[in-house]
Amino acid sequence: MRKFIWPCGVALFCFATSAAAVPPPPPPTSNAPAVNAEPGNVLKAAQQAGVLRVATEPDFPPLYWVDEAGKERGFEYELAQRIAKALGIPNVELVEDDYDKLPTLAKEGKADIFMAGYVPDDSIEGISWSNSYLDFGLCLIVPKGSPVKTIKQLKGKNIGAYDDPAVTRWIDENIANRKAVKTYLGPGWLFHVDNREVDAAIYDYPLALEEIKAFKRLQIVSFNLNESNYAVGFKSGNPELQQALNSAIESIEASDDYVGLIKRYLPFKISQEVPEGSDTYTIQRGDTLGKVATEKLGTTASWKTIWELNKYRIPNPNLLEAGDILIMPKSKETL
Repeated sequence: MRKFIWPCGVALFCFATSAAAVPPPPPPTSNAPAVNAEPGNVLKAAQQAGVLRVATEPDFPPLYWVDEAGKERGFEYELAQRIAKALGIPNVELVEDDYDKLPTLAKEGKADIFMAGYVPDDSIEGISWSNSYLDFGLCLIVPKGSPVKTIKQLKGKNIGAYDDPAVTRWIDENIANRKAVKTYLGPGWLFHVDNREVDAAIYDYPLALEEIKAFKRLQIVSFNLNESNYAVGFKSGNPELQQALNSAIESIEASDDYVGLIKRYLPFKISQEVPEGSDTYTIQRGDTLGKVATEKLGTTASWKTIWELNKYRIPNPNLLEAGDILIMPKSKETL
């Protein structure tokens, strides 16, 4: 798992005047034939075919879905277009299947890579992983008006979670003295929080942002409870592909275009409420965490300290905008 660190040399805040996101190239009009010029080399085969076959789970917003007009959309969908372009591959072909079947598609050569909110998992045999293309954390969901704002307030509470071993394992390791943990499957599982069967829920923030839209009585009160990431999976034994993917992702993440994708598909407005007595700073146009840290704390590296004080309020630093209020350290001596 890659450490949850944000490059402070890159502008983390994108405003209305920033460069518009580059539209993805159109999907191929027909399926490309398999290319076996160099058996086992997934990258070269995809480059020769001119098509990157991406396995994904269908109807999986905000990562991938088809809208009412029949247009393919989603954070991962657009990211796949940009990755393919960086690999020198003009087209992307989606291979849709159930979530747990996607690694098998890659191992059997039916897809070149897979992307569907996968956290790198060494227990999946025959699969290797790229570096992270989205760093994220679990979030805390409660009914509006609930006194629960942090995981420390879950003592004696019933906690709900999507039936994901990684999430339930994290709850076991980090939330002591809870009453019970109940896991659920299927769409609409947040109904159990809305119906007060459990007091709170723990969930991946990218998915929570979308699914909570159907539950007007629920709210997210804390982000980044842990450090995790989504990565591209592919058949092991392809070091050229791994190196190319990592290079492409690094370049994309450093661009304003990537910031635009975050804002378009994973939006969330930071709470302007701060603890009483906090020192604060209001973000100005053109600010980065590194710039603020240098001007206010004396060193660029101190951006990490500022982020630690604010990460529970907003899921991703790329979502910060002019006018947002940051909680600041009391003094340099506290660093």
